Amino acid sequence: MIRPIKYLLNILRPIPVLHVAYDVGDKHKQTIVLLHGIAATSTTWEILINQLGPDKYRIVALDLLGFGQSPKPKSMDYTVDDHIKSVHKTLENLRIKKPFIIIGHSMGAIVAVHYYTIYPKGIKHMYLLSPPIYIADDDSQTIFSRTRTDLYLDAYKFISEQKKFTINNSQLLRKLLSIKDGIDVNEDNWESFRLSLMNTTVKQDTYDEISKAKIPVSIIYGSIDEFLIPESVDKLAEYRHVTVKKLLAVDHIVGKRFAKEVARLITKT
Repeated sequence: MIRPIKYLLNILRPIPVLHVAYDVGDKHKQTIVLLHGIAATSTTWEILINQLGPDKYRIVALDLLGFGQSPKPKSMDYTVDDHIKSVHKTLENLRIKKPFIIIGHSMGAIVAVHYYTIYPKGIKHMYLLSPPIYIADDDSQTIFSRTRTDLYLDAYKFISEQKKFTINNSQLLRKLLSIKDGIDVNEDNWESFRLSLMNTTVKQDTYDEISKAKIPVSIIYGSIDEFLIPESVDKLAEYRHVTVKKLLAVDHIVGKRFAKEVARLITKT
């Protein structure tokens, strides 16, 4: 697309409002905003919502741009900026009481961190679950970590270029693993998945943004997470405002044990 035309589209096209899957609890209580991962929906949060209890909080869960019941505009590049603009507009429409807690899972963690970077006022605490943090060209990484990072990034590029392969295998994995939410790539969300993967997950500054945050950041991940580089995440514990919690024998999905620990940390805080 010619640059001037693309620039005009960016100015003139409206920012989509997201589907609000959950808005439960007392609007005068502490608000918690939940952002799911790529190729998933707000169904991700059902267990955690039950663990937290809407009697204690106002809990808001959105379907991210291009996924679930949210709009899937073909004019979007699905960059992290595109995602946070829609999140911000939706939260403004809901008149969210500030300061609120933001929780992101997987790609939703990347969106949550960038949301705070652009709109820092009003967020009191970030909880990042299974964050796929990839550090590009960092000389401080071990050879093992660098190799593993390159492997993931090459795999994501391949996946984004192989539509039929990716859709077929995502559906096969869902059946084999009996996954209720996540890894759901289909004809309807293919473009939003492909572009989000490359423009939000692969092209990211999440590590630097977390390191510069001025609020508490809690990172929780499983020891057998299939999409995570532990060394890249653990390095963030060097910063005073960041805590990192590893859950043994837990994978990428927010299951019962994962949700229970997140709820416990939030209640404790």
